[in-house]
Amino acid sequence: MDHIITYILFLPLILWSIFQPALYQNATLVEESLQLAIYEGQKEASLQGKYDEEIYKKMRDYLVDTHHYKADQIQIQGTETKTLRGEELSISITVPKPVVSVVDIFNMDDSEPFVVEKTILSEYIE
Repeated sequence: MDHIITYILFLPLILWSIFQPALYQNATLVEESLQLAIYEGQKEASLQGKYDEEIYKKMRDYLVDTHHYKADQIQIQGTETKTLRGEELSISITVPKPVVSVVDIFNMDDSEPFVVEKTILSEYIE
């Protein structure tokens, strides 16, 4: 009987130690993928002087292929007006927040999205 009680008491710690590293690694990979998608989009937008639907589509397709998000779960907003050299182009990507902790698995509230915002200077010359 003592073994069963001990096992039950240590079960949360065992579950946490098994799943926490994998969840943290997944969250880190999601963040790196977002950074990479933004970087590639920023390179193209910097040369064009604005973000357009083609750039958004490439970024969205990359995230769908990499992390199997649904395309309608990814929101991308950027500077869509022509911006001359030296002016700022900004972009914001919002995706569902990845599960970071074992406790979050049991929490069904996905109201807090994961948002990454970046700014780059335009290289567009008319």
